[in-house]
Amino acid sequence: MIKQVKHIVHYCNRKATGILFFVALNLLIGIATVKAQEAKRFKNEVFSSIDSVTDVQYGEAVNIKGEKQTLLLDVFTPHNDSLKYRPLMIFIHGGGFQNNTKTGSYSSLICTGLAKRGYVTATIDYRLGVAKSKSDTAYYEALYRAVQDAKAAVRFFRRNADQYGIDTSQIFIMGSSAGAKTAMHLAYLRQNDVPDYIANKLGTLEGNSGNEGYSSKVNAVVNCWGAMMNFHWIQKGDVPLFNVCGLKDKTVPYDSSFSYHSFNYGGKILYYRALSVGVPTGYRPFENTGHTLDNNKLKQDSAYQDIALWLYSRLKYHAPAKPEIFKWEKEIETIENANKTFTEKGDNNILFIGSSYIRLWGENMAEDLAPIKAINHGFGGSKLSDVAYYIDRLIANQPNVNAVYLYVGNDIVGSELDKTPMQVLELVKYITIKVRNQFPEATIYWSEISPSEKRWKVWNKIQVANKLIKNFCVNENNLKFVETSTFYLNEKKLSKNRVF
Repeated sequence: MIKQVKHIVHYCNRKATGILFFVALNLLIGIATVKAQEAKRFKNEVFSSIDSVTDVQYGEAVNIKGEKQTLLLDVFTPHNDSLKYRPLMIFIHGGGFQNNTKTGSYSSLICTGLAKRGYVTATIDYRLGVAKSKSDTAYYEALYRAVQDAKAAVRFFRRNADQYGIDTSQIFIMGSSAGAKTAMHLAYLRQNDVPDYIANKLGTLEGNSGNEGYSSKVNAVVNCWGAMMNFHWIQKGDVPLFNVCGLKDKTVPYDSSFSYHSFNYGGKILYYRALSVGVPTGYRPFENTGHTLDNNKLKQDSAYQDIALWLYSRLKYHAPAKPEIFKWEKEIETIENANKTFTEKGDNNILFIGSSYIRLWGENMAEDLAPIKAINHGFGGSKLSDVAYYIDRLIANQPNVNAVYLYVGNDIVGSELDKTPMQVLELVKYITIKVRNQFPEATIYWSEISPSEKRWKVWNKIQVANKLIKNFCVNENNLKFVETSTFYLNEKKLSKNRVF
């Protein structure tokens, strides 16, 4: 920057014109501002204003009344953005497939907020209407029409990528309630899963709403208080999924405790399914909160912040083409092939699972802990999502276990892609459930995430996560939280002789 200024000053002095100097300097400041925006964009709101184009036709289709309906969308872009191609987020509104439009307070919050972060965003209308019978079949047909229209919208932006500045390798889709159902079934429902009577009546999933010849695939999905008909439709290799739920939702299930017209599986179940098949995922539950997060602006804004942070981690600049979770396969196979088990029952048979603090203990673990009998199932520098994916294999074929000790410390390390403390807690809950199902009588120990020199700058954030885990453990039977930070700290600072 200094070198560039000196070059401009030298050039302008040579030309002997002060006007040229100030023009060039302002251009340079503008370039620097753009570069600063590019460095922070997507993670933060770096644009103060946005541009919008409303009521753009993206297709046309026959609605439930047998009439041709024009399909419209609105587009929002960052004002004076220099980046040629940007990620796109398409928002689909809710309303039980019967009402509401593309203009609403929550869609505005999402579309405006993400556009200010540097995304292109859009909100779409789609064919509404549920047959008078209000049967499960009627709702399936309403969903099907909505999916066909949403796919047409995705194809529209691929077709017009240059016009709107769309990076077609980063097209995301989300919705609220019925819109979330539409978004998820667009991504995960396959044609061979569709009953013949639906396909015979309404055609293929791709439909004929417009923009044929372009792909309708998306790169990630955000589910806000929606549900799926079948969680098994999410399969290994599918696109990432983030879920937002109110845990007092009486309209659409956040779990599987009731059905909304055959939409049986809400965000919690879908999150668990994604973890089990290695699909990158996240989950943001809201305690004592109903459908639409009770239309509470503070809660909806909190959801938006978490969504934006998760999306940032899914951008191609950060996310590998293949989820990193699968890189541990050989290490897990090694653990399985070793087939170490407790041959006899006892009070001190402890299975250790976790990341490098556990793994590096190695073969010395049993000797160091005697008379405790220990089996070491630590692997790599694993994260909680890695442990969640492999946990069934790590605890399989293990008779006579009376305690399981877990330590994973790589989810909050000072990276821009760190998980939030709440995301850490939800992963701890999932792993605990899996271990408890396998060992109903065993005591489960969660070790406190320790401080270290590398993580010291985010120690406050780690402490929040530790507090959440501790509070969770306190309220559960046979679940213990092991506090270790005092061992690593000396007068509230890192003790150099005790840091791994």
